[in-house]
Amino acid sequence: MSRPLPGAPREPSCVLGRMIPTSIAPDAVKAAGWRDHGLLVVALNDPRLGWADRELIRTIGEKLYGTREGRR
Repeated sequence: MSRPLPGAPREPSCVLGRMIPTSIAPDAVKAAGWRDHGLLVVALNDPRLGWADRELIRTIGEKLYGTREGRR
């Protein structure tokens, strides 16, 4: 076990301290969902998508869930 640096925060001493959540990268969660469960989470404004990709995703979303509020 390494010694903490002087002035560094200490590990929590109670059990509840271990329940403090750590931040998770959203893209890592999306990738794991796709790999592990076949779930795809896509933002229509993702800059990695071209126009045709966005239109395909929008069409699928509207088919499954209906038109988005404030659209059309």
